[in-house]
Amino acid sequence: MAEPLTPNPASWQRGSYLWRWLGRLSPWGTTSWTAAHLPLLVGGFWGLVLVLLPVAPNPLIGLLLLGGAVLWSLVRLVTPPQGPALMDLWGLVLIYGAMVILAVVFSPVRPAAVDGGVKVLLYLVSFGLLTWTVGRPAWRSRLLLVYLLVSLGVAVYGLRQWFFGAETLATWVDPESPLANTSRVYSTLGNPNLLAGYLLPSVGWGLAALLTWRTWPTRLLAVTLVGLNGACLILTLSRGAWLGLAAMVGVMAILLGSRWWQQQPSGKARWLLVLGVIVGLILLAGAAWQVEPLRLRLLSIAAGRGDSSNNFRLNVWAAVWDMVRDFPWTGIGPGNDAFNRVYPFYQRPNFNALGTYSIPLEILVEAGVFGFLAFVSLTLSILRHAWQNLGAIEGPAGRVWQVATIGVLVGLMVHGLFDTVWYRPQVQLLWWFAVALAVIPANPRPAGSDAEVEPPSEC
Repeated sequence: MAEPLTPNPASWQRGSYLWRWLGRLSPWGTTSWTAAHLPLLVGGFWGLVLVLLPVAPNPLIGLLLLGGAVLWSLVRLVTPPQGPALMDLWGLVLIYGAMVILAVVFSPVRPAAVDGGVKVLLYLVSFGLLTWTVGRPAWRSRLLLVYLLVSLGVAVYGLRQWFFGAETLATWVDPESPLANTSRVYSTLGNPNLLAGYLLPSVGWGLAALLTWRTWPTRLLAVTLVGLNGACLILTLSRGAWLGLAAMVGVMAILLGSRWWQQQPSGKARWLLVLGVIVGLILLAGAAWQVEPLRLRLLSIAAGRGDSSNNFRLNVWAAVWDMVRDFPWTGIGPGNDAFNRVYPFYQRPNFNALGTYSIPLEILVEAGVFGFLAFVSLTLSILRHAWQNLGAIEGPAGRVWQVATIGVLVGLMVHGLFDTVWYRPQVQLLWWFAVALAVIPANPRPAGSDAEVEPPSEC
């Protein structure tokens, strides 16, 4: 009797015309200077992107990503295929990209949606190039260190705005609220919510550095990263980012604390951990309560429509649901240009908006039910691979960094429930950077070698 047909990535690869083209130029790569130095070229490219990310205009970042797409094409042609690793994840990436293209084709404002579709596809290609880059331990370390140092400079500038004042670039706070005269820092990014989303990963990875870097200078650097970047994030007064920060730290505490708990031979040490966490939370809550702007912003989360920001979001969400009902399957097309063309026909009076203020809702209205389901499946696959890698990593340092990266992913997702800064390149690229770090297995070096997976303690 014939065997039932079952999906087999290996057999698909043997029959795939596209797969056979991967690595087609590998013979040329053995004699080419460019091919021989691809890791340096690609790593240098991402280092440049991370340096420019918080200061460069979006069109320049877009041009850089176009250059990255060229590099990715070269990498794929020169590098022989490595087998069915992460095949399910790449399949979901392709499906999501196909749903975005479908949304563009059926968009009621197709010319505007084309621009947004190109951006989404560039981000997906960037993810492919990032996975290839972070698969090399040395560049994994260097790029993390570049981002952490650049974020520290951004945070210092933001703290300077808090202490010395800064021009308010938009009405970030209700003019009738007690916080009307309170400055919200925005540093070089021009938007406090965007700044908070940009800094959020730096706090998680800074905590990992604090737990794994071994020399006193590097520990001092880690303390500085966590302290200044965390303080600047809090002073953005971005409530969505605060919730993301709490979720990130909570995930890290649970994953690291549960392992530490299991390793303790005595109950006394375990209860000291619990007591320490409780005392820390009480001190943190007390400090926040004593600072009036922080206290008022925290209370506003539960104010419902009594807070103007909450009321604004609720009215925007109601209008967006009307858009979803009219374009349920393939959406209105990706990008803020497409959104701005359609939303005015649905908006409530005096509630202009540039986005939905919620990533899941944004994907649903832009790509429809099909695109939304594809993105949810992709996100679940990312988290599954990240969890599997956590169990496979050898060495405590590698596991700590993997836990931090999982926390970063969760924190950005929670922040994205209430803001759409995820759609800006300053946050979108950090999301895909974190995804690449999470799904590409780390290979920690033995002590004393030169191939430390994460930023080395010697820095």
